[in-house]
Amino acid sequence: MGEGWFLNLEPPTVDDRAIWDLWLSQYPLAVVVAADELGLFSFVDAQPSDLQRVSDHFSLTSRGAEALLATLAACGYLVKHSSEFHLTDVARTYLLPDRDFYWVPMLRNVGSGGAAAEGLIARLRSDNLGSNDRVTVRWEHGGISPEDARSSNRSFHSHSFPAAVGMARGIDFGSVRRLLDVAGGPGSFSIALALRYPALKCTIADLPNVVTDTRSYIERYHCQDRVDTHAFNMFEETWPAGYDAIFFSNVYHDWDANRRTDLTARAFAALPSGGRILVHEMLLSDAADGPLHAALFSVMMLGTRGKQFSFTELADMLSCAGFVDVSVAHSYAYYSLISGTKP
Repeated sequence: MGEGWFLNLEPPTVDDRAIWDLWLSQYPLAVVVAADELGLFSFVDAQPSDLQRVSDHFSLTSRGAEALLATLAACGYLVKHSSEFHLTDVARTYLLPDRDFYWVPMLRNVGSGGAAAEGLIARLRSDNLGSNDRVTVRWEHGGISPEDARSSNRSFHSHSFPAAVGMARGIDFGSVRRLLDVAGGPGSFSIALALRYPALKCTIADLPNVVTDTRSYIERYHCQDRVDTHAFNMFEETWPAGYDAIFFSNVYHDWDANRRTDLTARAFAALPSGGRILVHEMLLSDAADGPLHAALFSVMMLGTRGKQFSFTELADMLSCAGFVDVSVAHSYAYYSLISGTKP
């Protein structure tokens, strides 16, 4: 197929929410069994509780407690009134061990619920900040091998490209001339934007072994004249200048608060006056009680240092760094794009 086919690349005829639902469906059973093993349902039945009380009582990290409670609420087992979570009738009937219709023994013993719950409880209690942690070694300090970089890019492209093409069609990037795609992996978003906006130049910035493989994706879509790469460690090296927009997709949700603050400050410093920061994520509600896809994504992110955010959380983060006119727009399927401007 020639280059013209790529320039006319359209989003899928149906968005990928059903595939996201399939992928995330591995988590609700483990969440319920983990909550049962912790004794959460009995605890909340005796005393409706807020996030901090649950976190303290069960020795969970704040993000772990938030992911657990948000998922249980989104699944219909808890309901939030003001700041406190209460059991629903479903949970009170089927998830309390002293009730006649207690269902959890079957949930735990058939399938993978019990085994998955054990690992989940450990993740609910860890912020993954150790020097030998996988996130620290591979992504913070750049110790990812060429083989792992290829595997990572392949996975990220498969789950990012529908959203990338959809975002390029659904959000107006016509005013952007040069875009820095930080931790852009296979370059799915830069490629989709370059195909949609021929005048836009994009740079995919990531670790050296990652961007070595990224070039194969750029070549596949015939974007060599509009998309290039920059090898760097975003936490340890100077950021390239000369871009009027800096883009992050599924990056903030990987990191702890200190690293998120660092990324935001580095983006602010690298942009000119009038430049924009663009953060692409699945958003939690302000009450952090759903929606289900974002709550389950937060459960998944317990394997990193991060979590999913509400728009308010991200807006506060950007505003604290100095960005103004922070806004949000739906981009594609479950995703939203948050934008802020450097004064």
